[in-house]
Parts: sequence; C-alpha cells; structure tokens
Amino acid sequence: MRFTTAIAAAGSLVLSHVAHAAHGDGDEGSIMGPVAFLWPPNRPWNAAFDNIGPCGSQFGVSNRTKYPLSQGSVALSIADDAYQIAFYVAFDNNPTTQSQFQEQVVNNVTEVEPGHQCYKIDPIPSTVKAGTNATIQLEYWAKYGNENGGKNESFYACADITFVEDEDFNEQAICFNVTVPGFDGDPTSTTGIGAPAATATNAPSTSSPDETKKSSSSGLSGGAKAGIAVGSIVGAIAIGVVALLVYRRKRRTGYLERRRASKLNDPIPLNKRNVDGTSFTSH
Repeated sequence: MRFTTAIAAAGSLVLSHVAHAAHGDGDEGSIMGPVAFLWPPNRPWNAAFDNIGPCGSQFGVSNRTKYPLSQGSVALSIADDAYQIAFYVAFDNNPTTQSQFQEQVVNNVTEVEPGHQCYKIDPIPSTVKAGTNATIQLEYWAKYGNENGGKNESFYACADITFVEDEDFNEQAICFNVTVPGFDGDPTSTTGIGAPAATATNAPSTSSPDETKKSSSSGLSGGAKAGIAVGSIVGAIAIGVVALLVYRRKRRTGYLERRRASKLNDPIPLNKRNVDGTSFTSH
C-alpha cells in the first residue's frame, strides 16, 4: 500500500508540472527568452530588458520562493539552443549590480538543447542561515531572431529566494531532465526524473560557440518534444500504478479462492467444559 501511494504521489507531482512541459513552445518571445527558470520561478520577463544585467527584467523583488539550505537545485525550461550557462547567487535583499553576484553555485554548462534540465547547486556558505534572502542569477548566450545580427548575445534572468531549514521546506520542486535529441534517434540521450544533469566544467570558456549550429529540422518544435517527453513520463507512471493495482487485486482474489478451498475455511473449534471442569474440543 505504501509503495502504491508513493507511485501515485510521484505521478501527481509530475502531473502538476505537465502544464510546464511545453513551456518554451510558443512562449519564447511572449513570456520568456530562449531559456528561463522552471524552478525556482524567475522575475517577470520582458524582451526589452532580458539582455540587461544583472536580472534581465525591469521588475525588482516581488515574490520569494522558499529554498532549502542544503540539497537545493535549479531547473530550466529551454526553448532554444543556449551556451555558456552560468548560475550565480547574491546574498542580498535586492541586488541591482553584477558585482553583487560573485558566488557561483553551478559549474559552467557549455551547451543546452531545447527541453528541461535540472542542476544541483553547490553547498552554500555556512554563514548563510535560515531566513536569509538571496537571488539566483542565470546568465547564458543564445541567438534571438535577428537581434545582434543573428549572433549570440548575453541573456539574464533572476529568481528570488529565502533560505529555510530543510525540515521546513515543503515546496513541490521536481527535478527532471528531458532533451530533444532523445526523440531524434540519438542513442546517447537520456530522460529521467529526480536526477540533476551533469555539468560541464569548472572554468568558464572564453571561446565563442559555433555560430553555424543549425536547429533540428524535425516538424515538431523543441518545446513540443519536451512536452511529449514529460507526457511519456507521466504515462509510464500511470501505467505502473494501474499494473500494480491489478496485480494486487488478482493476488488477493487468488488468496481468497485458496482460503475457501482450504481447511482454514472450516469452523474454528470451540473449547467447552465438562461437568468436572475439564475442557474438551467440539467439532
């Protein structure tokens, strides 16, 4: 029963994120740039500001997400190819300059493709306590339409958080990885839930990414394929839950049939007393 409940709970959590599965498909240029935070959520996006550091938004701090002091992660929704992805954190109430983002919390990622990716952050300084406000910054290179002559340019996004003790963290933060090549016949691609993606290198690269990189020629967009991937995950969980319930029901039915055919179904002997006080068994 506990196992069934656990699977059902996992399925429920994933289902709660299905609405975000196609985040990026059609959203690029309307509510996000090429890449956005999936969790924790970032500040509202605006195309006029997303190339301006440090946060790529004209909005300041409004909503903060509770964030665990340990074992934290960041998840991305990726609508288009991006390069030199970096995450920094500022332990300030309202950071407004790039110089405040000095603490790197995820090793540089050389390249990401459309889909969803999750990364575990490095341990935060021991001086940071529960109740500390902070902002996580995402910085990356990407192309956006004909901006910058069709060349890569820097983009920014920020997610505002408040650290809490691990036992006080009750957010539903699913960490899952879905990449488009996994549906284009690439045998090396993997899809998973709960496993942060591997990062590339500790040192930022100084070389420019390949400007001639071409996008997939598939008829489906990257966001749509990511949606298919998450849908497949949800479907697999649902099938697993149904199969387990059917198995348990058949097992119980078989047990009851065997019980009816066994002596266990006979009346239970009753102990009675003789006149002299001794007992005997009645059948």
